[in-house]
Amino acid sequence: MNVSSEKFAETAGASHRIGPRGVAALAVFAANAGMLFLYFALDLTLFELVVVYWFEALWVGLFSGLKLLTASLFGDPYENRWVDVSPGSSFLISLFAIIKSGGAFIFILVITGVALVVAHEALTGMDGNDFVRNQGPLLLKCSLLFLAGHGLSFIVNFLFLGEFRRARALTLLWLPFKRSLALFVTIAAALTAIQTWPDVLTYTTFAGLLIVVKLTWDFFLHTRERRSFSTAGNEEGQAR
Repeated sequence: MNVSSEKFAETAGASHRIGPRGVAALAVFAANAGMLFLYFALDLTLFELVVVYWFEALWVGLFSGLKLLTASLFGDPYENRWVDVSPGSSFLISLFAIIKSGGAFIFILVITGVALVVAHEALTGMDGNDFVRNQGPLLLKCSLLFLAGHGLSFIVNFLFLGEFRRARALTLLWLPFKRSLALFVTIAAALTAIQTWPDVLTYTTFAGLLIVVKLTWDFFLHTRERRSFSTAGNEEGQAR
């Protein structure tokens, strides 16, 4: 994996290197645009849209773990001046770190998920468990758009363009919390709006605005993440 990525970096010009990153960035737009289409095509409610965003947080956590494990096997996320960590030891350390931080991340997901179910029951008067059984599978399928978007970014940016060589363990461990924070803020803002103005549930304009705001925030985080890996690589080169 190192060899193929290095050959690509050496033989491709700057304009060619922008291409794959552009494809990954386009996936971010496509996922959110696809969600907008599904919102109207499936006649989803604003609350159901919020649940889809909750599922996306799960995919963010999944790929963050994959990134750390990949970096442990093919990169050197624990590189420092004092200790040389072998790939095998690095993988075991990462596995332990994922299990430890994953527990906190899952706890946050469970708490916000329960809050969504309770909020749905309070706002609509419908049983929350019935909502999960009836609408959960459909909303999970809708969230696969974001699974595909994050997956494409993982393949193109992290694997093909070699971000795994510059990734650091602490950055990757915090990544799901930072990315998901935006989703949880979006969820909280939408629920607050629904509770304050119940009629907003029927406003397609509000849902469309929510998707646009989320798209803008997603693109900002995507760009910032790419820059952070690039900066890490430059700092590593200067240190050497």
